[in-house]
Amino acid sequence: MKMAIRKKCLILELTVFLCVELYAQYEDQNMTCRLMRKFNLTGYVEAENHHFVIGGQFPVHYRTIPTSDSDEEPESPMCEGFNFRGFRWMKTMIHTIKEINERKDILPEHTLGYQIFDNCFSTTKAMESSMVFLTGQDEYKPKWRNSTGKYLIGIIGAGGSTMSLAGARILLLNDVVQVGYASSSSILTEYLNVYRTIPSDKFQTEAIVNLIRHFGWVWIGAIASDDDYGKHGVKSFRKILETNNLCIAFSETIPKVYSNEKMQIAIDAVKSSTAKVIVLYATDFDLSPFVLEVIHHNIAHRTWIATEAWITSALIAKPEYFPYFGGTIGFAIPRSVIPGLKEFLYDVHPSKDPNDVLTIEFWQTAFNCTWPNSSVPYNVDHRVNMTGKEDRLYDMSDHLCTGKEKLKDLKNTYLDTSQLRITNNVRQAVYLMAYGLDRLIRVLIKEYREYLLHPKILAFMSYKKAKNVR
Repeated sequence: MKMAIRKKCLILELTVFLCVELYAQYEDQNMTCRLMRKFNLTGYVEAENHHFVIGGQFPVHYRTIPTSDSDEEPESPMCEGFNFRGFRWMKTMIHTIKEINERKDILPEHTLGYQIFDNCFSTTKAMESSMVFLTGQDEYKPKWRNSTGKYLIGIIGAGGSTMSLAGARILLLNDVVQVGYASSSSILTEYLNVYRTIPSDKFQTEAIVNLIRHFGWVWIGAIASDDDYGKHGVKSFRKILETNNLCIAFSETIPKVYSNEKMQIAIDAVKSSTAKVIVLYATDFDLSPFVLEVIHHNIAHRTWIATEAWITSALIAKPEYFPYFGGTIGFAIPRSVIPGLKEFLYDVHPSKDPNDVLTIEFWQTAFNCTWPNSSVPYNVDHRVNMTGKEDRLYDMSDHLCTGKEKLKDLKNTYLDTSQLRITNNVRQAVYLMAYGLDRLIRVLIKEYREYLLHPKILAFMSYKKAKNVR
């Protein structure tokens, strides 16, 4: 009896869904609303001849180039500061999807495609990418597919808590699942469409307080990045710290966009305080300017407690920083081994596709040369430096790339597979989505195979199943 009722409910639900879709198609014929201009997004897409598409967001650049303030129409910003680690994460998603498509035990009758964007470690780009995933750039409303014309199963991303939150608010309105690989903020637990392969900051904060108690420290400073990840992390930290009768000496923020005045407030707090133990809630990208300021002001003899966002970062773990940050302690994400990934990472060359701007920029940045007939910039910095003066660098080499440069001679984080932490989280996020879809096909709708295996219905039911499980 219960089974019969469930079948009727399922059929009714799908009937309503299809009616809504038909009405939406009717509306399309009478609507001409379009975006005024397209977003400036770069990435990779492979959707043709595949049944479903998984979206991805990765910080392949460190920042967006500041745009001039004017009364004219706002423009989609460009990006700068190539991030080798973010490029590796992006390539890992592609490698994992190819691996799944070759397997016979997962989605044996279906294949996965992908559409991946560089979000430049920016909430602006994260929101732009989310909109394109939902509608493409030529339509006015979500249609359970992206601009590839294929049906969207979910999003892998977005490389940080603040960016994931920006995208989640848009994706939730349209019932799209998002799986985070580096977004640890506990705020994300409030979003029913967000899952992740990294633990919540709640557990890390409790562990940090236990660490402080273990060493008998009672007078602690706190520095946070000026975003959801940093400010909410320190807020939770202070709450747990105070319940353990421990004291906060100071709590300051470091700006997302460089401000000499705001940065000096944080530096002065560190210099003037008697607290020698300081917790830093920030990503390695946001922390880098602060690190340079610490060195500039010769602030040594401090014990820094790191979060997972920078404890193993190559941006911070540099020999020249050791006199100031040597001895930093924190909790890292477990590392892993991914079979076949190293060989896949080496299989990259700009000659394979003249339109692959990310690979061209990777090659130019890695070997400090200019690819022939290329207009792709690299080593460009539009930031304001710590002296407060504008610092526009166009450090492009006059030396042309030959294409014979050897990847094995490089020493950067792209090819370093000895510390696969977030990289493995990316892989697990893709598998989570693939296994979820596979289970849906095998178990939930096997009795309705002939008409329920339509990609649009599966995309709809994937979200319904995920929401019920949560």
